[in-house]
Amino acid sequence: MTESPETRQDAEEIAWFPARELVDAMKAEGLELHVDQTGGGTATFFLQSEGCHTFTVGPGSFSWKDPLASKFTTAELYYGPDRYDDDGEPVDFAADEEKAITPGTPIADIAQEIAANFRRFNTRATDSAT
Repeated sequence: MTESPETRQDAEEIAWFPARELVDAMKAEGLELHVDQTGGGTATFFLQSEGCHTFTVGPGSFSWKDPLASKFTTAELYYGPDRYDDDGEPVDFAADEEKAITPGTPIADIAQEIAANFRRFNTRATDSAT
């Protein structure tokens, strides 16, 4: 079976999407995603839930006028646990905790993947008591 030209995309061909699309898709997964500027005009999503460790998703290009219009692309989109706890202290995680989104993945599939891993990460057994 050969790939159709529509399914083959180079990183340069993959369109940027507004933050609003992933925010809405995460709402459909029952999770709230927020976008903020994290330095130098870089946009980052923050996925938080009561009693859970925060996940970050990014990077993107921040829109000062409308944060939900910030732009992201699947050509370079990663997610995983935030490296800092609620008190700003560094937290170490296994290298495999950060995941890359496959370029060209549809937004709904990205939301499902991130939601599943966020829930899995936050319900895994840990060595330390919380």
